[in-house]
Amino acid sequence: MRLLTLLTALIATPTLAFDNYITRTGSELYDGNTSFRFASLNAPELHRIEDDALGVCKNDSRSWGQYFKWPTSDEQKNWVQSFVKSGLNVTRTYVFSVAQKDDEKCARETHILPPEEKDGMPRLNEKAMRIFDQLIAHSDNEGLRLIIPFIDHWEWWGGRKQLAAFYAETEDDFYNTNSKTYAAYKSIIKQVITRKNTITGRYYYEEKSIMAWETGNELVKSTTDFVSQTAAYIKSLAPNQLVIDGNYLSILDSSLEDPNIDIISNHFYTVNGNNKPQTVKNDLKKIAGKKPYIVGEFGLQPIEGLRDIMETVVNYSYNGVKASGAMIWGFRGRRHSGGFYWHAEGDSGYYSYHLPGFDAGKANEEKKVIQLVRESQAKMNGLESAPTLPVPQAPILRNVTKDLKLSWLGSPVGEHYSIERKLSNSADWERVASEVTDGKNKFNPQKDTLFQDTWPAGYSGEISYRVIAENEAGKSAPSNVVNTSSNNKNTFIKVKGSQFIKNGKPYYYVGTNYWYGPLLAAPDGDRKRLIKELDNLANNGIKNLRILAGADGGITDSSVKPALQIKPNEYNENLLIGLDYLLAEMSKRDMEAVLYLNNNWIWSGGMSQYLQWMGYGDVPNPFEEGVSWQEYMDYTEQFYSCDPCKASYYKHVKFLLERTNSITGVPYKNDPTIMSWQLANEPRVFSEKSKIPFRQWVNESVNLINVLAPNQLISTGNEGAAGSMGSLELFRENHTNKHIDYLTMHMWPKNWSWYDVNNEAESLETAIDEANKYMSEHIEIAKSMNKPIVMSEFGFPRNKESNSPKSLTDYRDKFYKAMFRNITHSRNHDGELAGFNFWAYAGYGVANPKSNYIWQEGDDYLGDPAQEPQGLNSVFATDVSTLKIIKKVNENLQGVNQ
Repeated sequence: MRLLTLLTALIATPTLAFDNYITRTGSELYDGNTSFRFASLNAPELHRIEDDALGVCKNDSRSWGQYFKWPTSDEQKNWVQSFVKSGLNVTRTYVFSVAQKDDEKCARETHILPPEEKDGMPRLNEKAMRIFDQLIAHSDNEGLRLIIPFIDHWEWWGGRKQLAAFYAETEDDFYNTNSKTYAAYKSIIKQVITRKNTITGRYYYEEKSIMAWETGNELVKSTTDFVSQTAAYIKSLAPNQLVIDGNYLSILDSSLEDPNIDIISNHFYTVNGNNKPQTVKNDLKKIAGKKPYIVGEFGLQPIEGLRDIMETVVNYSYNGVKASGAMIWGFRGRRHSGGFYWHAEGDSGYYSYHLPGFDAGKANEEKKVIQLVRESQAKMNGLESAPTLPVPQAPILRNVTKDLKLSWLGSPVGEHYSIERKLSNSADWERVASEVTDGKNKFNPQKDTLFQDTWPAGYSGEISYRVIAENEAGKSAPSNVVNTSSNNKNTFIKVKGSQFIKNGKPYYYVGTNYWYGPLLAAPDGDRKRLIKELDNLANNGIKNLRILAGADGGITDSSVKPALQIKPNEYNENLLIGLDYLLAEMSKRDMEAVLYLNNNWIWSGGMSQYLQWMGYGDVPNPFEEGVSWQEYMDYTEQFYSCDPCKASYYKHVKFLLERTNSITGVPYKNDPTIMSWQLANEPRVFSEKSKIPFRQWVNESVNLINVLAPNQLISTGNEGAAGSMGSLELFRENHTNKHIDYLTMHMWPKNWSWYDVNNEAESLETAIDEANKYMSEHIEIAKSMNKPIVMSEFGFPRNKESNSPKSLTDYRDKFYKAMFRNITHSRNHDGELAGFNFWAYAGYGVANPKSNYIWQEGDDYLGDPAQEPQGLNSVFATDVSTLKIIKKVNENLQGVNQ
């Protein structure tokens, strides 16, 4: 709705900022009949953000690739206004990013996607281009001219090398006008320039905010043939917009004579020996008044050197010709919810600059640099000094947490802020802080806080907050008001050493597996049953629910239907809403969800379904006659080495974690109801050959989730030694990633031949002994790693392996009691064993005895998945004796939990 409102406003509002395209006559640029010159900053990330606060993506094979994300519309508008309100009227973006093989593993999206067919043309990512549409619309509304380079010589965002890789050519083939890579480059140019802006309704070649197209960034190997063909092609598509030769370090004689080249540019850096005023003079002499000249980038040196270059640009003339503009590298803007993005410029010791300049950037001489740019623009405009900044507009207060941490999007020219609060029993606003800055360099939103208040002594109730921006010209109007209160306990569960921490206290629990919850919660499910079951669970102290985030495919008779993921990254919207609804209802009951994102087994599609989707042939279904479990496991093992399977899985992970709950409005990644994300249900190392691929997949998946949802816990869902070729050491090795917050283990006494339904009384003691031994061995691993461990799945049948809910549960109850003594002991001794999730709760579901307890589509969902006898391991709401045991244990554990 927010985006729709923005789009409607942008379309409905007349765009009055620009009457003219920027044109050139001889060596000068013009806005209509007025000479046009500019001093500014490069703004490389107006359309794609490298989030330095997250560090290097460990899943990137290049060892230096970063994390990227798309800016919000509010961010872009704020950045554009920051330029314009600072008196700056031009900026230069960075290039269009090109896809690279590790993008999925790093949750990166790019502008340019590979061809769909061999030797086809690259495609534009529609999502990315809509972000660019927003940028152009905001620039047009606010009055900012854009210089846009097409493709990078370098690899930072993906450039010529990555484009050439689409065609098995070399990076130097980019400059070969007879190559496939060059044809792809031209195709990109055409697709971009002829794109119709989804917000303004204009084609890009009609946008007056686009001052110039640049052939690329630092295309140091440009040839006459390359530049002349490219410039002519751009001009044929966009005759009213300017063309810049994106060559680097030299000026081609041919470009000075080429009628399709409008502007000559150069970049100055100390490493190239040209970061000095003399380069401006040399370049102007070389150009000899034939074309306008700009310094497209310079910087990474002390203010004295920057001032010498900028003053030369402003004042020096060669035969009466001055440079048209210069832009210092580089700017980063405010974050949507507070603070600034930032960028370390290699090992130079310099960082990106923030408008309007802050004392916090003193080590970077930030205020001096910004003042230099503003004064230079003012002098180009015929003024003696830079005008006073305008009074700031109101900031946007985003959130106030329960511990009174405030986050806000700062005002474009705000220098500092005052914080005001109002208690519910008062009519007056009280100032609680002033001179608060949002300009900290290297701001990390996961660690840093703009401002945190303290609760008034003895007060309990609602508090309202608002923020006011200030600068040299005055104060803004107050921001919007955000309220908070002191009585909500729903906060993220954390790990401290080998314990879970909830609301500041150690947290131990007995929960359940409730895999089918989202199916009941769907609009066409059975919400009446869901509510009844959630209430029953809560009344028995069962508040930790392990849930299947959704099935895949739904093709075989042995798999859950309907599936959430129908095809790769194509979803059943009803089931997404079902997951939304379930989480919303759980939150009301102070419950936590552990969501697993994939499955080793066929019953929910899972890894084998990904393999079938990616062309590995039909899944060998072990529930069909003549198909062995070994055949299934040999097939499924391929998942860990299947790059397209993993890429699709990573997209699925990103999609779910970034989803916003349609009922609560809370993004999944920000929802404390979600305690943990599990990579999969029982992901296994099947053999020696999958050891390394398995660990690589684990690390890539964990690193991805940690970046996407840093406030939520991560676990693998592994069974323990049983899922690690029987090796405790392999289990340990597979969990060494520091972002794996806790360990898991699973246990199946009957399946593992510890328990014999034909000799129940005697084998029960064996099952208990073996189970205690299995747990003890894994708890020792957890202790050695200083991590909690959870028995996140264990099952035990009813008497005589009956499926009927009317049958007795004597032996199961005894087994449960024996198991839960372990967690009571762990709680009493601050131990590593932190939780149990029994398999599985079936609530008020009823199996269909007419089908011999085999699930058929349309039957009630029970705790036993489709391929298993219905009722086999289920705990029904009518299993009073079992639930009484669980309730008593949870009541005992509450002594720590509350």
